[in-house]
Amino acid sequence: MMGVPGALACCLVFTLLLSEARATDAETVKLTTTPIFPQIPRSQTSKDFQVLVTVDAPSPPVAGQKGRRVPIDLAVVLNVGGDRARLDSVKKAVRFIIWQLHDDDRLAVIGPSTTRLFGETATGFLDILNGRRNAESSLEKLEPRPRDGQTQQASGLKEAIKMLSELPASTSNRASFIIFVTDTKESVRFSKLAREFPKNLPVVHTFGVGSGHDPKSLLTIAEESHGTYSFVDDAENAIAGAIAVTVSGLKSVAAVKTRLRLEAPAGSGVKIERVESGGYTSAIAGDKNSGEVTVGVLYAGEAKSFIVHLHVPAVHATSSASVEGACDKQHLLTASFFVTDAGDDSGGEGSPPPTSILSVQRPLPDCIAVAATLQKVPVPIVMDHIAQFGVLELVTTFIENEIWELSSITAEVGPTMAAKLQTKWEEFVQARQFWIGLDLATFEVEITKMVNLLAAAGTGGSSPVMVTAYMFSWLSSYQMQRPTAMGSPSSVAPTFVTVTLQLTLQQVTTIVEVHGGGGGGGGGCPPCVCDDACVDAKPPPVFVPSGRHGDSYNINAAYPAELLDVINQAINQMYLALVQASNVKQCNSSGSVEGQRPPRAIA
Repeated sequence: MMGVPGALACCLVFTLLLSEARATDAETVKLTTTPIFPQIPRSQTSKDFQVLVTVDAPSPPVAGQKGRRVPIDLAVVLNVGGDRARLDSVKKAVRFIIWQLHDDDRLAVIGPSTTRLFGETATGFLDILNGRRNAESSLEKLEPRPRDGQTQQASGLKEAIKMLSELPASTSNRASFIIFVTDTKESVRFSKLAREFPKNLPVVHTFGVGSGHDPKSLLTIAEESHGTYSFVDDAENAIAGAIAVTVSGLKSVAAVKTRLRLEAPAGSGVKIERVESGGYTSAIAGDKNSGEVTVGVLYAGEAKSFIVHLHVPAVHATSSASVEGACDKQHLLTASFFVTDAGDDSGGEGSPPPTSILSVQRPLPDCIAVAATLQKVPVPIVMDHIAQFGVLELVTTFIENEIWELSSITAEVGPTMAAKLQTKWEEFVQARQFWIGLDLATFEVEITKMVNLLAAAGTGGSSPVMVTAYMFSWLSSYQMQRPTAMGSPSSVAPTFVTVTLQLTLQQVTTIVEVHGGGGGGGGGCPPCVCDDACVDAKPPPVFVPSGRHGDSYNINAAYPAELLDVINQAINQMYLALVQASNVKQCNSSGSVEGQRPPRAIA
């Protein structure tokens, strides 16, 4: 690690890549619609025409660049610490949160028996600005959980919701979250608490520590609140690292109360049959002409993808759709992304909502120009997302039918369940063997790990609780399309890894070491060091092994899509510099070399 402030290090690492990126691009939500095929023959009725709708949040602003960020109110509920060592690990995690939050954020920490650590304000929340030192000192109030701790979790979560619901109405443009950490069995019904406090319900991110927690209860709380569920063991820095996976998003909230609106053109006969939205609530109007997905909180730099299934009727030979160019095109869908902010229903700060209008070609039989170029192969990116939702459905169904009602996965049932999951996966792959360009390598690795964990459950190879926890955490991650810690900070679904997440994880060790893990709250640390964390000077690799072959690679998902063009431009400049430095000549457009003798044949 280098002693470079976090924001500065991020800027130094990505200066080459970001120097040519426009500032306006970092402040605008990007909405795209991609059809499974770019055309539908005019005489054909498509009963299930799939469309990928993707929402790309603006990237986090780099040093010196202004960007819209929503301040947050965060309540941390702690029901851990049956022993001193685990409690110390939890204190490290809370210290990390304190130093990751922004100056305009507010924090409350609730210990066992609803003990409030911050009592300076009537609300129980501490303004982070100039309050970090006091917050660290207050951590020393935490003591190991009392013996009756198992009866205290519901009251701690209830207290957090109550505190957030009582905040002044002027905070409606802020985002509210709860981080709920526990190492014991749960009997908490979030839906019941939600009925008691229906105003501005917070998102709850749950964390199970060790093998004593109840994955089922924590996953239920996460699902009902549209949060995530993670779990972790007691390894050094593991708890802080697991929480860092979630904090990387909380510290860069781009928008709250967001929703995606879908509309079929009036009189077209096009119907919205259903929407695959994972853990996000979706609804379709009775006439199937419109629909909506409630996205809620959106983090900077993340993407949300949904599959819309349309019924597209045939077009009469004599009728004409909107004409664009030589052949007819038909408007099938309009997608709009709305941000409801303090009574404003727009794309944010009064601007028009981002909108994407999807049209496909509906060629006439004699339209030779289009008939010669009809695409017979589905668009790969749409196929990949259809497969992603398919794998999510496979795992969801398996959990509901095989695991949900079990109290424990024993050595007697584990191998049988492993065989069932393996069979279902093989059937899934077999049914898609002719999907050209489909890449299932990542899912193959993840499903194989689930199978191996099930097979070893209860035999000493893996804890029954940890087997369930891994599968539930994976499910939560793919439901919400966000990273979760699946046993450790390094075990995160690669699909949802971002540069912000990687940089945040790099800072965990630095902040823990600088601020100390024991009593005293890190006192005596120079302010110039404490106010910032440092990250590695070396950026994440651009290419990562694909997992399919030893010599094949994929673009690292940590790099936002908008940076790929900048990366290509940088490589192009390096290539041209190499050509000049090597004193060689370039080929002309015909492929021959100008001003250079042909290469000599090798004997």
